[in-house]
Amino acid sequence: MHWQFLQKMGCAGLLIPGVMARDWQRLISLCTDKPWAYSLGLHPYFLDQHQAGDISQLALACQVNDPVAIGEFGLDFALPEETFAEQIKLCQAQFELAQALKLPVILHVRKAYDDIAAMIRRLKFNQGGVVHAFSGSIQQGEALIKLGFKLGIGGAISHSRATKLRKTVLHLPLEALVLETDSPDMKPAFLSGNRNSPISLLLLAQIVANLKQCSLDKVIFASNNNLLTLMPKLKTIL
Repeated sequence: MHWQFLQKMGCAGLLIPGVMARDWQRLISLCTDKPWAYSLGLHPYFLDQHQAGDISQLALACQVNDPVAIGEFGLDFALPEETFAEQIKLCQAQFELAQALKLPVILHVRKAYDDIAAMIRRLKFNQGGVVHAFSGSIQQGEALIKLGFKLGIGGAISHSRATKLRKTVLHLPLEALVLETDSPDMKPAFLSGNRNSPISLLLLAQIVANLKQCSLDKVIFASNNNLLTLMPKLKTIL
């Protein structure tokens, strides 16, 4: 019923990231026979739940199935410092796999924007991707854009305290942004209850349109076009 309502609202499809190896097959099955795309990755937040052979399993899963991207993975330096070395190792391995498979990536980054940009440069990664829930500075955003990335903008922009993020979105071109919800997490200010929903996407787009002083249609078109350019496999699903 929820999906039927989303379709009536104009939603053509969903993109659902995988974050742990044990959940990949369930995610793939969930998306089968629906206009729902998926990506596969190993999220740094679940570092203690990943297994030694998960990178090999990720490579196999990507070859046997058809993810639109590798992810969600990245660097989360808000976690304890003793996890950083293992995070970096796991992140690099997924960049290398994405490069070998010529797939874009979906990145989770907290307190590590300069570090992730340095890794992308060092690895000469050139497949692009989305930096999910971007909250860095204008300069950090511009650096990632130059490296071929789009910046994910979601529920955080709806909160009155998000002055830095709003300034960043105002400064950067629409061609650099991708709207997202991260449902059921990252609940925007305008939703009641404890869970987010893809339904919030239109209202987030309106917030960006108000900031940019442009039409809602222009924001929606730019976000969709940016994502389809980054992840061309989506064109065969939506």
